[in-house]
Amino acid sequence: MPLIPNVGRKKIRYRLLFISIASLLWLGVGLHLFPFYWALTSSMKNFTELYHVPPTLIPRKPTLQIWKIAISYTGTQMQLTGLTTTLPIALKNSLIMTFGAMAIQIPFTALAAYALSKLETPKWERVMFLFFIATMLVPGQISLIPRYLLIKGFPFIGASAPKIPFTNKSFPTINFLDSYWAVILPAAYSAFNVLLFKGFFDTIPNEILNAARLDGASEFRIFTRIILPLSKPVLAVVAYFSFSELWNQFMWPLIVFNKREMHPLSLMIYQVEKIVMAFAGTQASQKEEAMELYTLQAKIVVGENIVMVFSIIQSIPLFVMFIILREQLMKGVKLRGFK
Repeated sequence: MPLIPNVGRKKIRYRLLFISIASLLWLGVGLHLFPFYWALTSSMKNFTELYHVPPTLIPRKPTLQIWKIAISYTGTQMQLTGLTTTLPIALKNSLIMTFGAMAIQIPFTALAAYALSKLETPKWERVMFLFFIATMLVPGQISLIPRYLLIKGFPFIGASAPKIPFTNKSFPTINFLDSYWAVILPAAYSAFNVLLFKGFFDTIPNEILNAARLDGASEFRIFTRIILPLSKPVLAVVAYFSFSELWNQFMWPLIVFNKREMHPLSLMIYQVEKIVMAFAGTQASQKEEAMELYTLQAKIVVGENIVMVFSIIQSIPLFVMFIILREQLMKGVKLRGFK
């Protein structure tokens, strides 16, 4: 049902109200799209126009040369600029860490939410649900050091592993630093996903599950054959939120990765930004040498435009993910099951 019925739109006051609401919404759309427009136009500006004052909203001489440089970033150019990660390697690292974490996080949280919603008694359901959700009250910055120590000496937290009783040997530990598992394992649990899943599972009638149990179906079979097919909307919402969070994470990979060849795309953009800032801060007497150092191809000097290129490339998978899941996302906004 529309906010203002079509019959009433002919009246002047309702027409003005309709125009005001539509204008406000279009203004919000414009404010959200302007940063992306600015990044896109900046990526098509040359070095001189990029830092022109006042800035130009429309490129005077648009070029895709910076895009070609960013996509074909070679090992020789990396040695000149101090980078050790090419765009394909960074994309591969991001994809492995993101989908690897999602492959563990979504089933794990869905099973936990199913157990809370359909298997526990009401008393223990409330207790365990509060325990799960309480983790959302702890800021992520507080858990950085414990997580780092756990990843460094898994499964123990501390400078060294405890001794095996009656021996002088320490328990064996695994160091996950500088590996994909350093990012994948800490992301295995998400309290927000449990909250979304449980809210949806609670709307599924227990009569359907009890009928399946009478037919001899196991709980795992009920979960895979009944719960999951009915939960496509919430699965889409959880998948999109998880993908967005894992794809854009920056702080944790920066802490656990010392080898730059393990850096995801977000850290590669950070390294490129450092190079650009170093060039921008070069003294005038060193400009010529710096321009030669950061000239990647045919005397083309790069600046923030190459950062914009990598930023747009990083945002493309989010748009693709949204397009793939858009129908289920629209259904899952209200998170409703059966009436």
